[in-house]
Amino acid sequence: MTLLPVFVGLVVGWVALRGLLAHPLLPLWVRTAVFWSVPLCAATWLVIMTADDAFLFPDTAPCPREPYREGVIGNGKVTGVSTPFPPRAYCVWEDGTVYDLAPGAEFLFWVFFALTVVPLAAGLWHALRDPRSLLR
Repeated sequence: MTLLPVFVGLVVGWVALRGLLAHPLLPLWVRTAVFWSVPLCAATWLVIMTADDAFLFPDTAPCPREPYREGVIGNGKVTGVSTPFPPRAYCVWEDGTVYDLAPGAEFLFWVFFALTVVPLAAGLWHALRDPRSLLR
């Protein structure tokens, strides 16, 4: 059942990309912005998802298993949490203290996500409004 939404997403993305490239009113820089914002969006997502990983750098882990000093940030055991969408990485202590790990990367993700989705939405709108332009 998960194959159908993936297939529908790929078809809609393909039609949106074709509509974006065939759109007569969009300048060239808007069309090319999608091609550099997609990999940058994926890279920032990867940075956010690995921000709480103590396995990568155990000596400098942002969410240490044992606190460095009691009461500096939070008390008790700490766990790192990552959510895939919306992307967020944070540490949670036993006392409820939450510490965001990558707020700058989250902001960059949303900027690149908007630079991807808005032109593709314009391309999808153009493809649905004028499907004959895709045949040229």
